[in-house]
Amino acid sequence: MIILWKIIFDGKDFQKVVTPDEPLRQGFVKIKPIFYSVCGTDKSIVSGKWFSRPIALGHEISGYVVEGSGTDMKGERLEKGDYVALYPNYYCGECIECKYGNYNACRNKRMIGVREDGGLSEYMIVEPKFLLKLPKDMREELGPLVEPTAVGVHALKKFSDPRRRLVIIGLGGTGSLAYETAHLLGFSDVTAVEKSDKKLKIARELGLKVFHSLTEAIDDEPINILDTVGDEKSVAEIESAMDRIPAGSEIVITGLGSDILKFHRDVLIRRELTVKGSIIYNPSDFIEASRLLYTHQREYLRLVTKVEDRLSNLNELKSLILDDSNIKTVIRIQ
Repeated sequence: MIILWKIIFDGKDFQKVVTPDEPLRQGFVKIKPIFYSVCGTDKSIVSGKWFSRPIALGHEISGYVVEGSGTDMKGERLEKGDYVALYPNYYCGECIECKYGNYNACRNKRMIGVREDGGLSEYMIVEPKFLLKLPKDMREELGPLVEPTAVGVHALKKFSDPRRRLVIIGLGGTGSLAYETAHLLGFSDVTAVEKSDKKLKIARELGLKVFHSLTEAIDDEPINILDTVGDEKSVAEIESAMDRIPAGSEIVITGLGSDILKFHRDVLIRRELTVKGSIIYNPSDFIEASRLLYTHQREYLRLVTKVEDRLSNLNELKSLILDDSNIKTVIRIQ
């Protein structure tokens, strides 16, 4: 029997555990995860906020096909040696949401790396339709960014007029990638709001247009507001600026959390503000994200801090995931 490994977070520390090799089932492929990028969800799990059971993290994952073949989500043939990005939200294709094409809202969704073991492992067995083949000349460390970039692509499509100023609340991984993506999708005036002094400093060093409060970013014209945080603090930021937000403005919220969001009804109605939710992405967003990353590699690479530690020191992994001094941390797995 071949013994493989996984990196399991047990609620306190990361442990390397062994597991029997899983036989390759018909219609599946085996991939070797190579890069993992840290997400805010990972931070919430590791900090204890969302931890529910021991799990191998890693939903922002890219790697190589090592066994099997099939057709990816785009209809392209997958063979051994192909570099792929993982679509970690496995939809059933059978529920009412899926039948209407709302795969992102699938009622039976399996969330790999969040609710089920993810890519911090030696190998993964994946159905080909949940993989996307990437160009051979694409920088490897951009592979795991397809997933978080797709979140931004999906959210930005919710706005009706890209000519309006776009204000992004939060410059974590999702917000920073959305900042770059917005320019590429035709948003001509993009700015951001960030409370963290560390991130504020990094963003300004990168040349991003960023303010410390939403009020500073508002002018007299209707605006688009993308809240990538979605907690009490970010909603409070919007509420504090409600009397300044121009009538007809649109607000899209992507950040997940258990907080109850409250907006002043009279302001919402009298100013005819539109508030929308946006959850992850659909396959078309995932494909578009990969295209943008490939055709604009230099723009996205400037957001990346690549860590070539190959998970050699598990004692440092927790602090690395929780570290907020980088915009987007990408870790080589093996």
